[in-house]
Amino acid sequence: MAPATEWQLFMAVAMLILLQGAPPSWAFTIEDQKVTIFTGDAGAQFGYRVIQMRSNASSWMVVSAPLAGNGTGALYRCSYQEEACQPILLPDTPPVSLGLALASDEISGSQIIACGPRLQQQCEENVYLQGLCYLWGDGEQAPQALRPAHQVCVSGVDVAILFDGSQSIDRRDFTIMKDFIVELLRALASPRVQLAVVQFSTEIYQVFGFKDYSKKGLKAINDLLSFQQLSGNTNTPSAIRFVVDTIFNPDHGARPHAKRLLILLTDGVSTDTETNFTEAIRAANGKGLLRYAIGVGNAFSTAEAHQELLTIASRAENVFQVGNFSALSTIQEQLREKIFAIEGTAQASNASSLELELSQGGFSALLTPEAVVMGAVGAYDWAGGLEEWMGDPRTPAFINDSLLGEGAKDSYLGYAVALAHRGGRVLYVAGAPRYRHVGWVGVFQSRVGQVGDSILGEQVGSYFGAELCTLDLAGTGDTDLVLIGAPGHLNRSRGGLVRVCALGDGGSLNCTQTLWGAPGDGLGRFGAALGSLEDVNGDGTRDVAIGAPMEDEGRGALYIFLGEPGRLALREPHSQRIAGRFVSPTLRFFGQTVQGRLDLSGDGLTDVAVGALGQAVLLRSRPLIIISCSLALVPTQIPLDEAGCMGGASGGARQVSLTLCFNLSRVSLKGPASLRATVSYMLQVDAGKSQPRLVLDDGTTQLSTFLQVGAAPACTTKALHVLPCLEDFLTPVELRVNFSVQGEPIPNMNMLAPMLAPDTNRTTHIKVPFEKRCGEDEVCVADLRVSFNFSGLPGLKVSPSFVLNLTVQLENVGEMADGPVLTFHYPLGLSFAGASVLQSEWPVSLVCNKSGAPGHLATLNSFYQFKPPALRGRTKVFLRLSFMVSANSSLGDKPASFTLRADCRNENETLADNEVTRELPVLHPVGVIMTGLESSTYVNFSAEMSEHREIFHRYQVQNLGPPATPVNVTFELPIRSELGFIWNVSMKHSGGEHQITCNPPLTLRMGTATKTSKESVTRGCLGSSVCTRISCQVASLASGKSIQFTSSGGFYRATDGTKLESRRLQLRSEAVVSIDETKYFQSQPEEFQYSQITTEVEIISNFNPTPVIIGSSIGGILFLALVVVVLYKVGVPSRSLWQRPCTLGA
Repeated sequence: MAPATEWQLFMAVAMLILLQGAPPSWAFTIEDQKVTIFTGDAGAQFGYRVIQMRSNASSWMVVSAPLAGNGTGALYRCSYQEEACQPILLPDTPPVSLGLALASDEISGSQIIACGPRLQQQCEENVYLQGLCYLWGDGEQAPQALRPAHQVCVSGVDVAILFDGSQSIDRRDFTIMKDFIVELLRALASPRVQLAVVQFSTEIYQVFGFKDYSKKGLKAINDLLSFQQLSGNTNTPSAIRFVVDTIFNPDHGARPHAKRLLILLTDGVSTDTETNFTEAIRAANGKGLLRYAIGVGNAFSTAEAHQELLTIASRAENVFQVGNFSALSTIQEQLREKIFAIEGTAQASNASSLELELSQGGFSALLTPEAVVMGAVGAYDWAGGLEEWMGDPRTPAFINDSLLGEGAKDSYLGYAVALAHRGGRVLYVAGAPRYRHVGWVGVFQSRVGQVGDSILGEQVGSYFGAELCTLDLAGTGDTDLVLIGAPGHLNRSRGGLVRVCALGDGGSLNCTQTLWGAPGDGLGRFGAALGSLEDVNGDGTRDVAIGAPMEDEGRGALYIFLGEPGRLALREPHSQRIAGRFVSPTLRFFGQTVQGRLDLSGDGLTDVAVGALGQAVLLRSRPLIIISCSLALVPTQIPLDEAGCMGGASGGARQVSLTLCFNLSRVSLKGPASLRATVSYMLQVDAGKSQPRLVLDDGTTQLSTFLQVGAAPACTTKALHVLPCLEDFLTPVELRVNFSVQGEPIPNMNMLAPMLAPDTNRTTHIKVPFEKRCGEDEVCVADLRVSFNFSGLPGLKVSPSFVLNLTVQLENVGEMADGPVLTFHYPLGLSFAGASVLQSEWPVSLVCNKSGAPGHLATLNSFYQFKPPALRGRTKVFLRLSFMVSANSSLGDKPASFTLRADCRNENETLADNEVTRELPVLHPVGVIMTGLESSTYVNFSAEMSEHREIFHRYQVQNLGPPATPVNVTFELPIRSELGFIWNVSMKHSGGEHQITCNPPLTLRMGTATKTSKESVTRGCLGSSVCTRISCQVASLASGKSIQFTSSGGFYRATDGTKLESRRLQLRSEAVVSIDETKYFQSQPEEFQYSQITTEVEIISNFNPTPVIIGSSIGGILFLALVVVVLYKVGVPSRSLWQRPCTLGA
């Protein structure tokens, strides 16, 4: 493919992505394509643990293979630059699976510790399972070996019984106590047990020691039986110190590898003034004495006295208390079982028989400059614990299972451990994933024990606390968050979870967030690995990597969660999911371990080390950049072409200049300095407008192209053209730029390319206003005037078909009006039908809102806004507002009032002419009709004789109703025809119940000649030279009632001696009904409001036949002559033709 074609394809794809929105991958801050993979022996579990370390100026990835060398374990130092791993030389090491735990110094990363918790040690017939760790200091070649939670192989038990012989014990009780001790000695007698007895009061006396017992055996009991009571005070601490220094002394028969027990029996609190308990207990701990305290009598009923017993005993459960000496026999069996359990014999039944024998010390490890902390999950019947080594030389201190209380067995405390700092204190967060089968996490202080909160898991088998991570979000030195992994948690289609807990100053844990992996992997083990990362997205907060090694059918995945600035939380959802199958198709269990603290690739950015089965992967962080976009328009306001829009000469093409610039800046000062990127952008002119007001050179409103930007800003200038006659010149024009960024590979960085910071705003826009032309002060002051009329309508007809059209004139005699609006108040019975612009001196349209009640029930109102929401100065606008009468409306009889008001946002003082009110009569419908009834339609007269005929015309007025209404009836009657006929008419009417008043007849016109009329006359009387008009008023014609009017009289010709010829005349009368049009209107069509009756008058004269006979004779003769002439011309008839004989045949 040619380079140009490739670039065009890239741009097409880039702009398609830009239009659809940035996909989640654009937030990726970890490079997951150009990765470095170190491969080792999968059978040796190469990649089980990976850490990062540095020494001097070099940094490496350290990878463990815990099954290498037949289970001995191996460590490898892997270099990014060399792309190879070298084994780390180890001392002669037994098979301990070294590398099952691997950690680096939490502060500097310059020290590492590797542990193998599978060290087997034969002790007589038993096999101990413990641990071995190697610690490498900065620059040290030979490691230091540590034996965490180590149990020395001991043989037998040395038991010393220290009993009180003070004067507070009477002789009888002293005898009972000696008998108890004798029975206890006999019960403990065993080839593996050495016994010693010491009596104390003010003085301390050895009854018999270990050497004596080894010689005499149980015969030494006789020495006890014959020994007398010392009496005196109760100097308990001095007695303990005597036993520690004298009895448990190899010179006095104490065995170096035997377990050491001290049983102290007393009836009162100590009165010792020479030695205190602190000194005595420290000495006892130094010799490893397991201590039991037996208190007899009421002296220990107080809390202070009972606390003394707790101080003497090694543990609270090693304290026995009875009310008197006679009750000593009741605890003999319990004490015997505990001692035999310590000895490890089969006689133990109820007490724990294991301490550190199966501790598996080094199952987890934590390394700080001051201390080494190692987990011992098998200690104390797998209750587990932590062992902290501090000082120079390092000495251990064990945090044991008593902190978990009941149910501590099989808890696996120490399965995971993490370091925290809060309020100047060093804290350890430890997990016990099998505690009560749901898991437990607690906060401990160095050398103290549990000081903070604890969190209990929720689901059985979830392994809550199997992985831990602490996070200092802002790098202040105080830990903010504790992340707790529960990789075995099941929730429908999601396997594993991580609880996010805020750590308080007192070590409290407040868990408010739960993180999940992608759905679809119920056995994905999300949370099996947790790692705190340096800030990888440049927002100033540290981030977290979470492994899910069993997702994607065991191929694994790594999740990146970003810290939330200003909050004690992580952003959800994850910013990146790196699937192992996309990193490399050979990866298995990708994400089983993760760490991201150091720069191993030399680019100045944090790298992430990830472990997989037989492989270790190094992922690099990408340098983050911010691309900012700026838009500048010259001039800053868009000019308007008023002349061209008003119909005058246009001022020519108007355009503005847009300058668009992109600037690149680095998020962090770390990493490469010279960065470049390609910016693909889309410019939208007048964004969101269906009818644009500005266009580019090619007449479009959209431009898609790219720029390359580096250290210097990249700019381009575009010309924008303003379209003429804009309807919207008030709303600013929005110029919008959307862009995407593709980082260019950095030279000599193995194709590493920068990426856009995830929170970068990839959209820039500005809004550019049009020029207002408001004078020198640039403040527009409007002056609106409004008027309206009813478009010549006489009234408001109460009819659903009636449309009331109002003609409105709005004039702005001031400067441009901002947001003009018309408010029209009208009667309640009307509904708004529409509005339109009839005429305007500037392009404008109306936006009408629906009617609503203005606050009282008599009227409604409508609001009319202008589009654009402005009215230019010196402008008139003529509008039409249309309304219809609502169905079932009741407008009443009073005139309807209409009020129109004009307002705008920038008119303050000239408001007197902004409102006008007018009234319109309300016209109710009536149905009064006029019909013609049976009348004289034909009469005839003889031309020679003077005759009289009777003619009548009958009309009917009817009110179809409702309501009852006054009615005016007007009749036009022909009273004199052109031939001298006269109709001597008179008027009569029916309906006596109605009040009817008729006016005297009124002569209307004269000289009307029917024959000479050039145009047809459709209304009024016809066929008469003189008509008369009669008007009658009916005061109230009820609904459904009618009145008949009859015009009748003689019709005759006045005698003037003139003979008439035969002809026909048409005599037409007309009756019209009318109503009071100030109150009513006719609901019936016009043709029902009047009626006409026509009488045909025929004049007949006598018949004279003589002219007809003479004419007929002359015509016949002339026709015969014509026939003869025609026959002659054609030769017919011919004599020869007539004389020819007839023949038959041939």
